[in-house]
Amino acid sequence: SGLVISSNPGATRILRVPLAAFEGKPLGTAPGLQGLAEQVDHEFAGFLGARSQHGLDHWQQSFELASTAAATPSQGPSAGHNGVTLVARGAVLPNRARLLVFDDISEIVSAQRAQAWGDVARRLAHEIKNPLTPIQLSAERLEMKLTGKLPDGEQAILVKSIKTIVDQVDAMKRLVNEFRDYARLPVADLKPVDFNALVLEVLSLYGEETATVPVHTELDDQCPRVMGDALQLRQVIHNLLQNAQDATPPERAHLGVILRTQWVETSGRVRLTVLDHGSGFPEHILQRAFEPYITTKPRGTGLGLAVVKKIADEHGARIDLRNRDIDGVVQGAQVSLSFETETPHQHII
Repeated sequence: SGLVISSNPGATRILRVPLAAFEGKPLGTAPGLQGLAEQVDHEFAGFLGARSQHGLDHWQQSFELASTAAATPSQGPSAGHNGVTLVARGAVLPNRARLLVFDDISEIVSAQRAQAWGDVARRLAHEIKNPLTPIQLSAERLEMKLTGKLPDGEQAILVKSIKTIVDQVDAMKRLVNEFRDYARLPVADLKPVDFNALVLEVLSLYGEETATVPVHTELDDQCPRVMGDALQLRQVIHNLLQNAQDATPPERAHLGVILRTQWVETSGRVRLTVLDHGSGFPEHILQRAFEPYITTKPRGTGLGLAVVKKIADEHGARIDLRNRDIDGVVQGAQVSLSFETETPHQHII
């Protein structure tokens, strides 16, 4: 009848809902699980109808369960960052109770997507970049050959057209180079790093004389050193700061961007957080923000956060992206990464 009879701790951890509190109640009454419950009921109904014909002993389906949205059947290897991708199996027990078993395959899906985008990036670099230089050279040669041989009006059109071609070729080269760099991101060389010192080093490039949106720091002096690749961590900080500055509108620029480090003793990890005062992420972007070419910028490639995610994975860092909601109003977005320390945190009993 769709009531929760019992559940194990794994179900609570994966679904992020205290299922024990909903025993004896329909699964759909648990926060955020109405969509999942409806889909599970649908799968069981189809299974029971087909079991007698085909002798099936279980059904299997994948679902995307968003943190703020109902679950829907997965149509492929995609999952929102704040959501969970489940592969679920259902069977009917001898007492006619229904058994639902599921695994969290979010990390597997994320790795598959990153590999696929790396393949796309390499193909772009090879197939698109090669003809760009001949296009640019041919346009410049035309300008050189025809300059001085055309009436003034046609000469102006020629100059303007050649400039458009050259500018657009340069833009395409930058795009291809960014994708190439994403695909070639090297394996992280992890060594002890003083995160606060690294942050201050990067912030030397974000002084008041160069930044239209100021960066305010809140550095925790208790932070131990983390295991990281200093070069890649600098890139993470740059990408997050640039995204945060771009997201902050001029009328709120005075509020600045906040960069915070924090020693979280309970988890034994150091957390880096960057907060902006923009309009936040639309829900459809929030769920896929770490994929290449997912962006709210009119001219962006969407590779900034994709590179951050790839570096975080190399470091074994936990990453979280969310909108900052105050009294029901989105006040900006924040990205947090937590890193392992130089030596594992020791709990004293």
